[in-house]
Amino acid sequence: MLLYFRNISVCSLLTATVLLAVGGCTLPWESDDIFLDVPPVNLARARQDAVVVLHQAAEDDLASNRFVAIEAIPAALGKKGSPICKQALGDPSPEVRIAAALGIGDLRYAGAKEKLLAMAKYKTAGAERDARAYCAVIYALHQLGDESYTTELGSLLFDREKEVKATAAIVMGKMKLKAAILPLKSALADERDHDLKLELTRALARCGEKSSLRRLEAHTRDQFVDEQIIAVNTMLELRSPMCRAIFSSLFANDKSPRVKTVAAGGLASLRHETSELFLYCVKAALEPETVMVEALDAGAKPTEKQITFLQSLATTAVGNFKHPQALDVVGKLLKSPRVAVRVAAAAAMIKALPKLRGNPIIINKKVQAGSKIQPKPVVNRPKLHTACAKD
Repeated sequence: MLLYFRNISVCSLLTATVLLAVGGCTLPWESDDIFLDVPPVNLARARQDAVVVLHQAAEDDLASNRFVAIEAIPAALGKKGSPICKQALGDPSPEVRIAAALGIGDLRYAGAKEKLLAMAKYKTAGAERDARAYCAVIYALHQLGDESYTTELGSLLFDREKEVKATAAIVMGKMKLKAAILPLKSALADERDHDLKLELTRALARCGEKSSLRRLEAHTRDQFVDEQIIAVNTMLELRSPMCRAIFSSLFANDKSPRVKTVAAGGLASLRHETSELFLYCVKAALEPETVMVEALDAGAKPTEKQITFLQSLATTAVGNFKHPQALDVVGKLLKSPRVAVRVAAAAAMIKALPKLRGNPIIINKKVQAGSKIQPKPVVNRPKLHTACAKD
């Protein structure tokens, strides 16, 4: 169950890209010819197709797919996604309701306040009965200026259930209240669970507790991939001065394709792009199973879940690059048979398109035949290291 909350944390992975301006970096596309055997995207239709993908995923039969869609919609569609999130407050899945309430809070959608107030009458008839979703409802109301229930997060932070404590920590971190630092520190001091310690540390960092940001940086070297990804995305969100150094190290040395991909995408959003970073992300997006097999022990086979997660992360990462064909890759993945990948592609497409205004993309008409990924040889640049490693 905690995976859902990790998905919220990794949100940034599929939906929330922080754009930072770092000067003095020459894009490799100015001197290197990299041609990909993918059809050019029709920019006139791209956004429309992406919006359709998000709407369809929000009504998918599987709760996990609806969750991914509702998580992505606020950042991708903005205010236009508010009615979808409001409707999702009535979803039978508590995880979907959590994503919906958090999205409404992020968007500050007043049209959902009446529904939220009804849900806030915790455990009464017709109200919210899941403590995790209740935390998210409290966040949404807080964002709409209603502090009536905010103090209840203090007791929920010390709930017996691990997922409830995790959600309370996530919500307190998103609120970024200085008053939350003391209870979060108290909870962290008594906590022994590794996952919860990370969530509490992340919440403290979001609330402005500086030593927690340094501890969060240490989590990028964690033994668990999910925790590494959460730490990387939070560092990017908080604009840690160590982002570039740590992300570069992770891409060069980490064994997990998922971590390498997120680190590469983070570097791209920091405007630090190289051909090696781009090509790795493209390969992970178009050939995720191959990348996973290369990273696993000999004879090991990646699961469908691992493949889907890597491809989703890689799709988001590719959307961060300025390469002329980046959106062509993303556009191709709008038709992926995997719902989570289509959602990641839709979110990446919608976020990238506004950046093209006043700076139209240059379409490379010369496409070399043969394999899907065909870079021009790059002199004095390190080779990719993906084989003989574990994920």
